[in-house]
Amino acid sequence: MAVEVKYDDKIFELFISKEEIEEIVVRIAKEVDAHYSDIADDIMLISILDGSFVFMADLVRQIEHQVEIQFVKLNSYDNMLSRGEVAHILKLQHSIEGKHVLVVEDIIDTGLTLEVFIEELQKHNPKSIKTCTLLSKPEIHNDIVSTDFVGREIGPEFVIGYGLDIDGRARQLPAIYRLKV
Repeated sequence: MAVEVKYDDKIFELFISKEEIEEIVVRIAKEVDAHYSDIADDIMLISILDGSFVFMADLVRQIEHQVEIQFVKLNSYDNMLSRGEVAHILKLQHSIEGKHVLVVEDIIDTGLTLEVFIEELQKHNPKSIKTCTLLSKPEIHNDIVSTDFVGREIGPEFVIGYGLDIDGRARQLPAIYRLKV
């Protein structure tokens, strides 16, 4: 595994190894299973594309509870900066009314995307809504949104790999890298 990678004249250094990511995913899956252990219904996992697809794929393979899966595409970024608004590009394909919903995110940065999306989900009358994220930047989102399952809290650094990107690239990296300063 590379110690450094380069994208767009920027150097990124190894931050979270593939092995640590695997440990995080297993831990979160156990937490999810424990939380929903008394619920007979399936859990509706909703992955926010594009970034969370890698995390979602690994997570569903570790969760033992029965799940249904949906994908939505929301966008609030241009290059490395948040635009301050959320565009709904791909919407829910199936009803979530009366379902236990678990929203799966790759990273919570400003919290805007998740906040707007949860407000939208609540209009569809689910039984419950919980959130799950691989990475959280609490210094930036300041608890704007409640996160029920968090893989790891990080600082305000810009990260790529394991689904996280820079201009659509670097998602394929098996580890997470942070911008070297």
